[in-house]
Amino acid sequence: MDSLAALVTSMRLRGSVDLLCRFAGMWSVDEEAREPGTVRYHMVLEGRAHLESGRTHIDLAGGDLVLFPHGAAHTLRSSEGRTAVAYPVTRQAQGELTRVDSLTEQHDYDMLCGSFELGQSHSLLLQSLPEVVHVSTQGRDDCAWLLALMRLMRHESAQPLAGAPAVIDDLSRAMFTIVLRILMEQGAFTHGLLALLTDARMAPAIAAVIDTPAEAWTLERMAERSRMSRASFARHFAELSEMTPLDLVTSLRMEQAARLLRDTRRSIELIGESCGYATHSAFGRAFKRHYGMSPAAWRRAGDEPNPS
Repeated sequence: MDSLAALVTSMRLRGSVDLLCRFAGMWSVDEEAREPGTVRYHMVLEGRAHLESGRTHIDLAGGDLVLFPHGAAHTLRSSEGRTAVAYPVTRQAQGELTRVDSLTEQHDYDMLCGSFELGQSHSLLLQSLPEVVHVSTQGRDDCAWLLALMRLMRHESAQPLAGAPAVIDDLSRAMFTIVLRILMEQGAFTHGLLALLTDARMAPAIAAVIDTPAEAWTLERMAERSRMSRASFARHFAELSEMTPLDLVTSLRMEQAARLLRDTRRSIELIGESCGYATHSAFGRAFKRHYGMSPAAWRRAGDEPNPS
């Protein structure tokens, strides 16, 4: 399994769609800020629109996908309008979502809106992403599969089909992975985990740590994996990340531990051992430094774990 696949698989990412918007004329939609770990997205299937999020302004067209990895508040509006104005709409439950239509017979804008749920135990990956991710599929052979997925998600979500929620969940995971792959191939990451993973010199060591974070990693071992001297490895690592190599190891261990605490009924001691900690107390101290609470408190605060 390659490193990107390992990261996405470990996320236990869940996806959902909630709005199908079909508008005409002048319109606008305001989205409030979301909690960390919820990545809101909009896929434009037809028509044109304008996006505003802080200082970011983007013109959108059919085939565009826009994500908000840090839950930023934003406004989407018709390309013709220049102010956010509320226009009359109708709302109707349809399949797995709510259809929002402007009060016109014809619609020239079609947009599907949803969320990726990653939870708070994936901050390391999300830190690599900008406030707004915009991918345009128009005229791009490398985005053909992404556009096909977008259309399939609309089909599955807009009708009461058997098994649609499960299909949408799987399609969401595939879509998120493809977006990351496209950005990595474009060299869009300049800092953070994904920048390290796409750097030819750093990738061997980073991939190894992602694959086995519980190993007894040292700076020397990581440098050996990348066939670099200890000093060169540390210097190049610092150019791509604010954390140290050993901080990365700890963060990956903690994110793995948080997922196991949430998703399984394993004992805290066994989880600590599986994440590279020889004693219960060492694991507890490391976890509390990272998340500000004990492993037991994290488990109580999370969702009911699944049997394992």
